[in-house]
Amino acid sequence: MSRDLILTGRERTFGEDEIIVSKTDVKGRITYANEVFIRVAGYTEDELLGKPHNIIRHPDMPRCVFKLLW
Repeated sequence: MSRDLILTGRERTFGEDEIIVSKTDVKGRITYANEVFIRVAGYTEDELLGKPHNIIRHPDMPRCVFKLLW
């Protein structure tokens, strides 16, 4: 799966009731994503589950940060 997402250069604010939640296994593969995470990520649940969490990594985020997490 490959996506070329267009960066908007805009920030988005979230309401207090919009909590982004995801869970991963010890290898960093997504095992759960709530509806807010799915909507913000721009993927379907099927596209996210089982994929490495860095699938949603912003291009400006250094890869080494995600490596440190897992």
